[in-house]
Amino acid sequence: MTPEEWAGLALVCALGAMSPGPSLAFVLRNTISGGRQRGLTTAIGHGIGIGLYAIAFIAVLSGILDSFPSIESALRWTGVILLILFGTLMLKSKPSKEIDQEDTLSDNAFFAGFSLAFFNPKIAAWMVAVYSQFVHLNSSFGTMIGMGVLAFGIDAGWYAIVAVFFGGSIAKNLQNKSQLIDRIVGSLLIFFGIYLAI
Repeated sequence: MTPEEWAGLALVCALGAMSPGPSLAFVLRNTISGGRQRGLTTAIGHGIGIGLYAIAFIAVLSGILDSFPSIESALRWTGVILLILFGTLMLKSKPSKEIDQEDTLSDNAFFAGFSLAFFNPKIAAWMVAVYSQFVHLNSSFGTMIGMGVLAFGIDAGWYAIVAVFFGGSIAKNLQNKSQLIDRIVGSLLIFFGIYLAI
């Protein structure tokens, strides 16, 4: 992959991580109910779940492209359409509900964070949208691992920042502005999808 492609992948991964949703609410709730240590543990578990999911998905996608190279273009267009669709849905999003502060979560914050990321079926559609643009025929094993590590680093890094700095009133303020954040992220996803199409 070229440096520009790595930068593009990093940007899309960051947009996905920063979008307010169940994962953000989950990390915030764990931070509020159990402190920064619990929030950080949740963030690392979530990041590892995303990273492993990405590596597994990339390996499968690479195998499909190796077996059926003629579908590469169709797969990329599917990814572009999904990016624009995700962006459009985010523009229409409703304000998120306030974070439930009751500590009803699993005692194992790491496993809870990991499970939220790794066993979320919606992540599969996001992976198609993102990685269909960056996985090429004959992508090296090192490149595939690098893409997964990048996804882990951005995801875990963002939620670690959330756990350390966004507790208390900042967390509520962030959640209250979730619709505005969704619209900004959605607009950027649509722009990126159109850029890839052009």
